Amino acid sequence: MERLFTKIDSSFKKGTYRWFIFLGIAVTFIISFLAINFFKALKENQIASVQLALNRQAEIAGNDIQSRYSSMYEDMLFFVNNLEPWTYERTSNEQLAFEKRARRIFNNHRSVLDSITVIFPKHIVTFHFDDRENFVQSFHENIDDFSKDKLETITLKNTSKDVGIIVKSNLNRFFRDQLANFYIGIDTEKNIWLDSIIWKMNQDRNYPEFKFPETLKSHLNENLESGLKGQTISDFYLGNESVPKNATVHYYPFKLLPLENKFGVIFVQDISKIGFGVYVTYFYLLLALLALLVIVLLILFKFIKNIQVSSQTIEQNANEIEQLFKRQTLLLQESKGFIYFQDEDREMYAVSEEVSKVLGYDQKEFIDNFRYFIREKHNQELTEVIEEAKNKKLDSFKFEFEILHKNGSWLRVKIFEKLFYEEDSSFKGNVGICTDIQEKFESELQLAKSQDRLLAVLNSLPDLIFIYDNDGVFLDYYVKDETKLMAPAELSMGKNFRDIMPDPMRTDLIMAFEKTIETGDIQHIEFEMSLPIGKRIFEARIFKLDEHQIVSMARDITAQKLWEKGLQEAKEVAEQANKAKSEFLANMSHEIRTPMNGLLGVVELLENTKLNDGQQEYIRVIKDSGKALTHIINDILEYSKIESGMMNLRFSVFHFKNEIMQIFRILSGMIEKKSIHFSYTFGPSIPGYVRLDKEKLGQILFNIIGNAIKFTPKGGQVDVSISVESFLEDNILLNFSVKDNGEGIPDDRIPELTQPFVQIDGSNTREFQGTGLGLAISQKLIELMGGELEIKSELGRGSIFSFSVFGTAVSDYEEMGNARIFELDEEEVDLLGMATRCPIEILLVEDNKTNLTFMKMLMDQLGYEEVKVARNGLEAVELVKEDLHFDLILMDIQMPKMNGLDATKAIRKIADKDATMIVGLSANAFMEDIEAAKASGMDLYLTKPVSIQDIAKIILERYREMESKKEA
Repeated sequence: MERLFTKIDSSFKKGTYRWFIFLGIAVTFIISFLAINFFKALKENQIASVQLALNRQAEIAGNDIQSRYSSMYEDMLFFVNNLEPWTYERTSNEQLAFEKRARRIFNNHRSVLDSITVIFPKHIVTFHFDDRENFVQSFHENIDDFSKDKLETITLKNTSKDVGIIVKSNLNRFFRDQLANFYIGIDTEKNIWLDSIIWKMNQDRNYPEFKFPETLKSHLNENLESGLKGQTISDFYLGNESVPKNATVHYYPFKLLPLENKFGVIFVQDISKIGFGVYVTYFYLLLALLALLVIVLLILFKFIKNIQVSSQTIEQNANEIEQLFKRQTLLLQESKGFIYFQDEDREMYAVSEEVSKVLGYDQKEFIDNFRYFIREKHNQELTEVIEEAKNKKLDSFKFEFEILHKNGSWLRVKIFEKLFYEEDSSFKGNVGICTDIQEKFESELQLAKSQDRLLAVLNSLPDLIFIYDNDGVFLDYYVKDETKLMAPAELSMGKNFRDIMPDPMRTDLIMAFEKTIETGDIQHIEFEMSLPIGKRIFEARIFKLDEHQIVSMARDITAQKLWEKGLQEAKEVAEQANKAKSEFLANMSHEIRTPMNGLLGVVELLENTKLNDGQQEYIRVIKDSGKALTHIINDILEYSKIESGMMNLRFSVFHFKNEIMQIFRILSGMIEKKSIHFSYTFGPSIPGYVRLDKEKLGQILFNIIGNAIKFTPKGGQVDVSISVESFLEDNILLNFSVKDNGEGIPDDRIPELTQPFVQIDGSNTREFQGTGLGLAISQKLIELMGGELEIKSELGRGSIFSFSVFGTAVSDYEEMGNARIFELDEEEVDLLGMATRCPIEILLVEDNKTNLTFMKMLMDQLGYEEVKVARNGLEAVELVKEDLHFDLILMDIQMPKMNGLDATKAIRKIADKDATMIVGLSANAFMEDIEAAKASGMDLYLTKPVSIQDIAKIILERYREMESKKEA
């Protein structure tokens, strides 16, 4: 029994041993199994953590690069908008301030900038740092030497100020500097993706270079081109190794405004070694913990479970974060859009809240009814596009259609969908972006309509329009009327115009064509062509359509040329008529003034004889009537000249106050006759000498002050005030104001005052006579002198006439030269014994019998009985040549054989005859006649009718001049 129990006990112990052995093996297997799973969980958890960190780092790096570059671009915009074109044309302080500002903005973006070139209208200056870190500026003649690389060169212009800048960047250095700020661990590589090209950014690395497989490149190009961020795990070859390594790849897209290129950050990390160190540590730990199998088993079970739960939580959170980042990226890349998600049955299960901003529906409303919102015909087309994409296993597709907005309007939208497939290639769903493109769609429609309208306009133009390439080959045409062509236009297509056009038109066209290509300027040519419909004249314009095409537009100007010819003939006729009018006015002036000279002269002679009171009254009436008629003639001739545009300013320098006072003295007779209380004031700063047209200023004052005196009742008041305003150095504005206390003028009649031949009282019973031209002439003269006439009046209280004229103050004026200047004194000369008091030799040159009789009677009355007479200019010259001495020659202008101007010139050429005083007497009263007389050598010019007092004053002035020379 004991042996049996022993055996049983032994067997039990043996079984127990085996059981323990089995249990140990099982526990070891279990622990090993758990260890492997634990290692795998640790590795996956570490990889997930690495991926999460790399995702975040890639996003931060992309956004940081984009932000730094955008900051540089905004500073450049601010810089160019604050440039001033005159910076290098003013003071050095302004240049220094500008250069400091350039250096400051350069320092702010040192990592991205290579150079800044500033283009002023007259200067081109470049700023950069040299190899010794010195801030250098250099000037250039032109901008041809600068790089036009669109990737690293940005050109900004401020067209309103005609300035600009060229910003040259170093993207490689910029990317390296930016990515150097990010530490992503060992066994890693930083890259920049640029339009399917990958730039390696690691510097001085000891780790071998990653080689990107083609499948990974395609994956990166597809996603980054679409603006999607993401991550993937791919096999890599490191350096020259033949065994592939496992690596995780993380990419994030970004934009660099204003560049049109697409960029992305790519971070790569070798994950083939992750977990190996943990495995080795755990292997040795396993050997140490075999004695504590149960405890370790419980601990490991609980630990593994917690790790798995934590890993799942981390993975789930990572997926959710990744989805959020994808949505954010898509929203940033597209404006006016929303994101939606669909399952394998194309049923929508999610849509972003932006759908309400785009279409007006809430999320649930859109998910439940989106198919019914799509226009019916577009819904069918969309279904066909989707099925085709699924059949071809396309990764994505785009489509445009119209969808109903909640407000009832149809909206044009564009969708972009990313399709997802299972491993067996079965469709499992999609994510899409829907974007509002209504504005773009309408713009495209408008552009198409504009093109249609342009084509319609071109086809309707009367011009012959042809388009060529730069070699002169016909490409296209727009011709409305082919009867104006030598041959049908379609026959010319594909041919060179040099082989078709006849001379000389071909030669002119070749020259214009080549000059257009060379200069880019529009060229104009005219040519004649003999067509079946007859000879035609064309005007052609040749200009560039673009860098590769030239346009010619020829228009039939035959009718225009005929019209211009007719217009030229009409112009010549008008000029002849105007010339005839001027000649008529001159002749009329001469013919009227000549008899008036005899009439008024005889009346003046008669006035000096013994007459009774009645006879004196008759003489006064005749004399006043003659003077009134002379004044009317002057007004008519003056206004005719103004109306024909022949009136010009003739400037002279004179003593201003003396001239004004002389005008007042002339008007003193009218003032005394009506017992007018006359006053005048000169404002401060009135210059001594001024430069302006003295005659026209006097004519204005005579008219305006004369009117004030005429329309002011006896014993009334007339006040004249004169002031001056200075501006722009010596330029002055002379202000005149004439105030009277007459009857006044109704407001509605004031505009009529300056109308020609108009008077306020136009009846035949009016109190005051006149032509009505005085104020009309005055206004024209004031406007000619740069001023404006202003009239204010109040019935029963009087009127104020104000005007201004421009002139120049002369501070250092001196009489220049030795020319004689005769100013006739207004005081009366005693005529009795004139010849005795002023003995001089006089030659009278006159052809008109009446005037000659009058002048001889005048001379007899003055006591000059031995006056020599010449009937024309030729006789006068002969008398002077006979060595006859004449102190004074009274010379008529219009005479037969030789006129007075030519006679004066001839006399001045005779030796020792410069001292003879020659006075012109003429019925021609135009200013150019007076200027011509002075230019011929005459000392003075009197217009007929001539008064006895004028002749007496000239004789007196001449005698005084002779006596002063004798005394000298």
